[in-house]
Amino acid sequence: MDIVEKAINLALEGKIREAEKKLDVLISRRRDDPRVWFLKGLIERNKGRNEEALKALNRATELRSDFAEAWILKGFILRDLRMYDDALRALNKAYNIELEEDDYEDYELLIEMAHIYVLMGQINKAIELLNKAQEINPEDENLKKLLKSIQ
Repeated sequence: MDIVEKAINLALEGKIREAEKKLDVLISRRRDDPRVWFLKGLIERNKGRNEEALKALNRATELRSDFAEAWILKGFILRDLRMYDDALRALNKAYNIELEEDDYEDYELLIEMAHIYVLMGQINKAIELLNKAQEINPEDENLKKLLKSIQ
């Protein structure tokens, strides 16, 4: 595990100050590493600075367009900013990357996209995605909860 991965793990564990110390060094030394910009996005998001987080994540996805985790985080931030169309595009991009690269159908992303459709009032699209997610993991609690809320 290299220093970037260690710093990302620190951020994911909620050790933001420790991760931020490493980020300062990493940005000056590894400006072209998309993981560094993903780390910056994580840290900025944790601090509630969503616009700064989006800038960092945009840089990460510019450097590596198939960076699924960056697209996912970007989608969550855009959802929180109520930029639903953009959030759906970002999450759909991540879903397709995972499907193409890992042959993994991420039912949790399907549920998240369905939730956004519910927020947009597009219940039929939400149900379509939830049905697809249900085929993969019918026991998921978030899936059950969202289905129950719209039926």
